[in-house]
Amino acid sequence: MSRSLPESSHALLRAWPASALALWTAAWRAGAVAPDDVLHTLHDYAQSHDVDAAPGAALSPGATALDLIRVVGDAAVSAVALPAAGDAQGLPPGVFDDEVLGAGEVLLLADADRAVTAVTARGTIERCRWTVRPIEAMLDVEALGPEQGIGEIEYALRDAVGEAAAVIAGLSGPRSSGPADLRDALAARTRAGLLDLPPHDRPRVDRMLATAAQIDAIVELAGGGLGASARQLEAADSELRRLTGLTRRARAAAINTLLRDYRRSA
Repeated sequence: MSRSLPESSHALLRAWPASALALWTAAWRAGAVAPDDVLHTLHDYAQSHDVDAAPGAALSPGATALDLIRVVGDAAVSAVALPAAGDAQGLPPGVFDDEVLGAGEVLLLADADRAVTAVTARGTIERCRWTVRPIEAMLDVEALGPEQGIGEIEYALRDAVGEAAAVIAGLSGPRSSGPADLRDALAARTRAGLLDLPPHDRPRVDRMLATAAQIDAIVELAGGGLGASARQLEAADSELRRLTGLTRRARAAAINTLLRDYRRSA
């Protein structure tokens, strides 16, 4: 795993910080990685980490990244959700709020009494702010997940790659970039959307996350216009939203599958 920080300290936070925290902490509790690996993973995301804990969140004022790792590691059950506007992914109103919507990702922790805590992250690679707050709404964290099995979702993802490429092909018009530039841009966006995983034995999870990142990259390029007219973009919009909804569900399913695996091994 790469341990070097990007050159610009003003760059946006890398993708999926809360998922990375959940996975690497779960892997540590299962004995698959060392505690330092969890800290290294957080440092890959940002040079410094601030923890904003609401009352009742089992963290005192001035809590550090180490304290946050401890709280995540002590959870009886953990799961992630990747909601967006119009797609709450089954989260009740007490969870799905402006903070979660802005982050696009929430880590949910349940203790032995089924009390639930929500963790979100936002910021830059210079400073990441973690928000930790208890949830009043009734929520079965262990039951979070898609109705489809991950095999069905992976099959849908494979089809979606071609569908996303077809959307781009349908956006005609003058383009400032040639095919080689588009390929480079797609590869760069795909890498940026990948999640760095701890050791595991689920190759299907690797494939799902890689395919989801590729589809998101294609959708991002298509959403940028590629020289298309406003009418073409409007016609493509519903298809792009459907594809990003699929990648969110697929990514959450893959991550939660690994979290369950690590929990069984702990």
